[in-house]
Amino acid sequence: MKRLAWANALFVVLGLPLTAHARADFDPAMGALRLPAGALKTLDFESLEGLAGVELTSWAESQGFPKLDRTKITSEAQLGDRFTAAADAIEGSRALRLGDGKGIAITDPALFAQVKDGRFEVSLWARADGAAPAVQVLYDRDADNVYGGRAQYALVRAIRTGRETTDGWAEYATGPLDGAVWGVPARAVVVLPTLYNNDKKASFLIDALEIRAVDGKPVAPLACTQANVDAVCGAEGDCMFGHCVSSTVTWGANPPPAHRAEIAERWIQFGTRFMGDRNAAKNGATILAPQARELAKTAPSSRQFYGGLNRLVNLLRDNHTSFGSPSNFTSFAPQVQYGSSSVMGACFGVVDKDLMGGGLGFAVFRAAAEPTSGKPLAVGDVITSIDGKDPKAWVDDVWPRYATTLPNDPKADWGGVAGDLSSLIAARASTVTLERCASASSCGAGERETITVDVGSIVYEVLTSPSSASSGERFACSQRFADSVDASATGGYGEDSVFTERGAGGETRVQFDGFIGQGTWQESMTRVFSSGASTVLMDARMGHGGYYTTVEHLFHLLRGTNEPMGVFSVGRGTYAMAESPTLLGRLSSCVGEGSFGGDFWGCYAGNANGFFATEASPPGAATKIAWLNTRDVSANDFMPRLLKGRTGFKIFAPHPTSGAFGAVLPLPSVASGWSGASIQIQDARFAPTIGEVGEARWESGHGVEPDEVVVQKLSDSLAGVDTIVTAATAWLATP
Repeated sequence: MKRLAWANALFVVLGLPLTAHARADFDPAMGALRLPAGALKTLDFESLEGLAGVELTSWAESQGFPKLDRTKITSEAQLGDRFTAAADAIEGSRALRLGDGKGIAITDPALFAQVKDGRFEVSLWARADGAAPAVQVLYDRDADNVYGGRAQYALVRAIRTGRETTDGWAEYATGPLDGAVWGVPARAVVVLPTLYNNDKKASFLIDALEIRAVDGKPVAPLACTQANVDAVCGAEGDCMFGHCVSSTVTWGANPPPAHRAEIAERWIQFGTRFMGDRNAAKNGATILAPQARELAKTAPSSRQFYGGLNRLVNLLRDNHTSFGSPSNFTSFAPQVQYGSSSVMGACFGVVDKDLMGGGLGFAVFRAAAEPTSGKPLAVGDVITSIDGKDPKAWVDDVWPRYATTLPNDPKADWGGVAGDLSSLIAARASTVTLERCASASSCGAGERETITVDVGSIVYEVLTSPSSASSGERFACSQRFADSVDASATGGYGEDSVFTERGAGGETRVQFDGFIGQGTWQESMTRVFSSGASTVLMDARMGHGGYYTTVEHLFHLLRGTNEPMGVFSVGRGTYAMAESPTLLGRLSSCVGEGSFGGDFWGCYAGNANGFFATEASPPGAATKIAWLNTRDVSANDFMPRLLKGRTGFKIFAPHPTSGAFGAVLPLPSVASGWSGASIQIQDARFAPTIGEVGEARWESGHGVEPDEVVVQKLSDSLAGVDTIVTAATAWLATP
């Protein structure tokens, strides 16, 4: 006989808001559920009549957004042998088997019309037989767009509540939902196999699906900012595009307290015991652990729990470590993941405000002629305030909440956020003010034009009253004021492109973004430094990292045994006590290509590897190299750190690199429908020889400092001059 885990059921009572109608309850005497009266719709799968308004679905081939093939269920023959016997049901005499390529959709317009101006809740019971269901409520302006090959306006995914039986049945529920989001109604409840599961034999059973009206009204789209979201939108609300919205639409349903505690403890374990970055592990103990436990106890909404925990994981300060993201591919995805010109039609970079009295700031590097905002910006326009605050102060407060990861070294935040800034402002600000200089030489107090963009109003209008005129030009953002070479070609398949050309001063220019490449990438770099080039400009201002072996390849082309240097990367020795002083010595044999000192598994378990200079006369050892950095992480931390101090090598940048020195691994998702979590499992030390690494520091948390601090000047921006490239080429031209 089935038994319900009542301890978990208690957590549900404590964790989910009370509703006007109770969900299905378990009768121990019957060993089954009893469905209460009063639901707007109940699917008990006992008869064909109960399936009115239900469609059978399967994923269709699509070149863009996910797409479903949908067929109305008009006869039981369409379901074949999907109905189970009573022994495999939790309510009544039958359940329905789905998941082996098939799902269902409830798309009854009359049903959703009943809750358009109110709230409702969805719950069901499922048993996974190799796969778990994705239970979602979809919102869209178009009733036909139920995974119709276009982006959904909004969606909410049901989560496990903690109520379970001893034979594998578990309850899924959404908690109270708004019947409409900014006037756009709910269109469907779908129960689907995951789009990414290729195992057609994996399936799940569902039973006792209920859709119930609950008390309350949709969150009103009041004007808000990040500073007043709690007061204006309430604990349950979030603030996006300058207006309140339910946080279930952004971050998802808030887990029950027991589940929140488990998620918090998991991340405390990751952040304090498994974290390879020694500096981040300290932050885990002092920042993450105490605050995460408090969040789990008290967070009244997913914005405060998931958003708060995302912020705490970011404050570990490890660019390789990420809390992950909900699968929210809608207008209301809560995090900024891709930096684009967005509705303002502009990309920003870090500038020296030399024409405005000095200091760092954010200025337009590239602008669209016809942005969505309708207010074209110009190169050199400087942000002076965001929601009434100093731009950097606003960034310091808001970016950690909504970024997917932060630089290890806080000094690298300027370049790190600049590329995301247009997207961040569009999603999380209300107004932004900029100033425009009259010319490259005229920018006094009376020679500036003030520009205010009501970003929140603009995006809100686009989302609530879309038209063909609402889509402006958009493009990806870069921290290069200008490309140093023609970057119109592409590299090898699956590899970072390496662009080369001869500069006006006779130097060889190389532009690349990272170290992903084993074939074409390495061959390109070998050609550059085997050709006898005397001066080379290496433009790595958008360095996303890459392979350890690729870093090693370039290192051996450029630094030899006459100026020895190397790196030793290693995991944590133990998490239960102070780090063993013998760790470095015990794993020192793990250094070198294919050299594991006869202890491959010991090196593997210790996450240990490294390399040191071995070439007596590398082909590029005498080449004078100007290295350009700005937004650089991982392998793009390692490479300049390994070359720093070499004769004829100089780093030009506005600030240090990120400072993420170690390998990264994916982590299990925090909840169903989440992905992208990761953690750094190593730290690194740099020294001339392996015998000297014991005296070196753990490097993570310390970005590679530029040899010459060079920031794009505002005056140069207005004149169309790339300040960093100009400084680097001038140095290369000196004897």
